[in-house]
Amino acid sequence: MWTSGNSVGPTRERRDTTMEKNLNGTELSDIGSNLTLTREPAKMDYGAPGKRPGCMGILLSGFADDCGISGMKFLAGKSVVPLRRIVWLLVLLAGLGLLSYQIWDRVSYFVDYPLNVNVKLNYVEELTFPVVAICNFNMFSMMYTNAANLTGLLYEMYGTQNPNFTNYDIEMTASEQFYRDAAQQPISMFYRATWQWRPMELDAVQSILTDFGACYAFNTGEDKYGIRNVTSKGTSHGLSFYLDVNQWDYNIGPQVGAGFQLMLYEQGDVPIVSDLGFSVAPGEDVRVGIEVTKVINLPPPHGICAEKSLKYYSRYSVTACQLECLTDYMVEKCGCRAFYMSGNATVCDFEQYFTCGQDAEFAFTNLTCDCPVPCTQVIYRPSLSHAKFPSDAYATYLGNVTGYPTEVFTSNMAKVDIYFQELSVTEITQEKAYGLFALLCDIGGSLGLWLGGSILTVMEIIDIFLKGCCRTSWH
Repeated sequence: MWTSGNSVGPTRERRDTTMEKNLNGTELSDIGSNLTLTREPAKMDYGAPGKRPGCMGILLSGFADDCGISGMKFLAGKSVVPLRRIVWLLVLLAGLGLLSYQIWDRVSYFVDYPLNVNVKLNYVEELTFPVVAICNFNMFSMMYTNAANLTGLLYEMYGTQNPNFTNYDIEMTASEQFYRDAAQQPISMFYRATWQWRPMELDAVQSILTDFGACYAFNTGEDKYGIRNVTSKGTSHGLSFYLDVNQWDYNIGPQVGAGFQLMLYEQGDVPIVSDLGFSVAPGEDVRVGIEVTKVINLPPPHGICAEKSLKYYSRYSVTACQLECLTDYMVEKCGCRAFYMSGNATVCDFEQYFTCGQDAEFAFTNLTCDCPVPCTQVIYRPSLSHAKFPSDAYATYLGNVTGYPTEVFTSNMAKVDIYFQELSVTEITQEKAYGLFALLCDIGGSLGLWLGGSILTVMEIIDIFLKGCCRTSWH
């Protein structure tokens, strides 16, 4: 018969074993409802157990898992054999080198600010007629200088080159009005003039002062007629005039020829007739066909165009800028300006201009001025054709009407027709050849071609570095 002491031992042992299992977590049914568990956050395993991963480990793992560059997983992956890793390393280095070269080439091209020049022919319904400057080669009328007792001085100035200014009253020559009065007057120079086949009055031309002397300008827009426009091509829709050179009234002067100097230019510009004009000789019928070119330039950094404010002229142009620069230079050297220059300085008289002004003009040709190319410019290009004028029959007719010998008309008269050859404008435009958007597209194409990436791949690489090096704030 068993005693009570023997039956208690095994039972307590079994209960202790059951409690031990419950405490080890295998059975918690007896205390589950009254037990609260606290669990630590899970940690990512980047390396060996028990070690906190370093920055390099996170970067390698990130490049292998998150970077969109093709082949990166074979280079940074854990299970890649060494030979395979070396091959992909060489491939990626080659792609990176080609990518770097192509990006460098495109960036270099971009910072050079390349441009394209586009030429386009535009047909229009209406064109603005240019200003026409008409200058006689004879700067000083013999009748006027005889009355002013200056003819002898002109022969000394332009003949002997050794004038004696003390023998003449040259005070009157220090004014712009002197040159206007001494020039050939329009009533004697324009024999007949028509605009679009209708007779033109003499008040349609205005006296202007140029480097060629006192000239007469048509269509300046500053008279009662305003700026004239043309809606058709051909001579019947342009300007036509008969000019009389009046050689009987010629005087010695800076020009040794006989005839007329003409120039076509845009309203508001300054005419440099001596350098940019064309000549018409007496005894010629000259037809001047006009071609219009509009030039649109780019400012820096792609182009070089710019505009600046001028002291003496309201509208900027290269000729106005250069003439203003010459004016300041002559005033500095001589204390006066030439008669055709603008400004507040006094006009040089004959002696000042002969002894100083001419030398200043010559010395100025070796100097440079800050006169940039304008951003917009309209150019009127003349195309000339010539014929004899007048014909023998017309010369006989003129002789019968006027009573003059026919030789007078051959040696003194010229006929000029100025018209548009076509109602068109040749537009020359500078445009950017390579912009920022094109640069970004090329960089993205290079990434896709050599590394299989895109612009977003760059963001992925930045994200990987932030993840590895700024784990507290980024991861």
